[in-house]
Amino acid sequence: MIFALIGVAFVALLIVLVIRTLRYTRHHGKKNDNIPTGINIDKAARRLSEAIRFETISTQSIEDFNRDAFKNMHLFLAAEFPLLHKYLRKEIVNEYSLIYTWPGVNPSLDPIMLTCHIDVVPVEPGTEDDWKHPPFEGKISEGFIWGRGAMDVQGGVLAIMEAVEHLLKSDYRPDRTVILGFGHDEEVDGDKGACAIGKILKKRNIRLDYLLDEGTPIVHDVLPELPNPVALVAVAEKGYLSLELSTRTEGGHSSVPQGLTSIAVLSEAIHKLENNPVKGQVNGLVKKTMEAIGPQMPFLYRIVMANLWLFRSLVKSELARMPATKAAMSTTIATTIFESGIKENVLPTQARAIVNFRIHPNDSIASIKQHVVKTINDPNVEIRELHGSINPSRVSNVEDQAYKMLRNTIKQVFPEVVVAPTLMVGATDARHYLELTDNIYRFIPLRAVESDLDRVHGTNERLSKNNYREMIYFYLQLIKNTATDRSSSN
Repeated sequence: MIFALIGVAFVALLIVLVIRTLRYTRHHGKKNDNIPTGINIDKAARRLSEAIRFETISTQSIEDFNRDAFKNMHLFLAAEFPLLHKYLRKEIVNEYSLIYTWPGVNPSLDPIMLTCHIDVVPVEPGTEDDWKHPPFEGKISEGFIWGRGAMDVQGGVLAIMEAVEHLLKSDYRPDRTVILGFGHDEEVDGDKGACAIGKILKKRNIRLDYLLDEGTPIVHDVLPELPNPVALVAVAEKGYLSLELSTRTEGGHSSVPQGLTSIAVLSEAIHKLENNPVKGQVNGLVKKTMEAIGPQMPFLYRIVMANLWLFRSLVKSELARMPATKAAMSTTIATTIFESGIKENVLPTQARAIVNFRIHPNDSIASIKQHVVKTINDPNVEIRELHGSINPSRVSNVEDQAYKMLRNTIKQVFPEVVVAPTLMVGATDARHYLELTDNIYRFIPLRAVESDLDRVHGTNERLSKNNYREMIYFYLQLIKNTATDRSSSN
């Protein structure tokens, strides 16, 4: 009797698993070959090429800031996008950042905002000869626009401006006001750029329908089991915390050591931290990502994805094996600086280390500091929070109409992709706009295989002309789809 009941329960479980799996419908879309021919990609590529030549580099040193490059970039944009500069109100913030306001027909509607940044990271000294084309030449070759900023993120800035210019040529007028925000110091935290723009808009009591910043791309071949490219839309980003750990011990000559040295004490503390990570979870945003890509997986994988209630531990262990997916599940811990000692035969009296945490939305600055204190559990180690900490952002609602419109626009321009919400593990300018809207998304319509991701902030950054054309079309369609008075269609 007992075996019969076990058999019945097993069959029932199989039926439940199969039914839930079959409800996952696979999507087979074809690449969009019908992007309007009105977008002159050769002229657009030439403009991006010329923009790359302005070395709008951000560094931590004020002395290295190239003011003329940013000023000349402004002049270039004004000359190349005359309609945008005629019909949109332009404001310069802290000399180098830009706000453009395109008034909507209906001022009672909440505006939409598109943002990117006009600064770029420097080229690592010694790698200049590794570039196929000089990093600030903006060479157009082999179907690509080459140079620093092509991907991150001059391509995004100019694609938005190309889209607006194209719409103005066709006499399009948005129902909602459209705001463009281009910060000049995103690569060094955005304090004078996006942060200042956000404060200006808040002072004006502007409440946005949504904000789209640059962020995660369309990734190809992300998994061998996943046939479709995935458009990752970051609906949240991690917080940031750096803690200084320090200790002091007796010094002296290395020939007569007096117990543990300061290096040993601090090394033990770091060892405890790195061997007791914050636990990751397959819930919330990670679960939503799995649910979005699950239907595209082979049948056996779909069984797992469709039944996370049963296979959660298995999925968690698999995700934890890969650094990128592990980082999406939990707060990460990384020791980035360690300083101690002055001479090989002198016992150091003090040691200092910096540990950087990228805080998952499941955690907070307070909870991570508690974790550190509890884990180290050593009164001889002083723990001090450094300037610049920020809690993780809110998680934007993927059921909101704004997200659905963004998702539909992505599918309209890139019909073959799977759209999945995700977590931004780095930081973007979006964090400076959190008080303006609950709907903040971080996505750039940039196609990338795994090797392309190394080009961002790396060597041989490039953007294909075909993809750039898609990017322009995406922003064009996004404005048309989301800057409308949706109440009239309800």
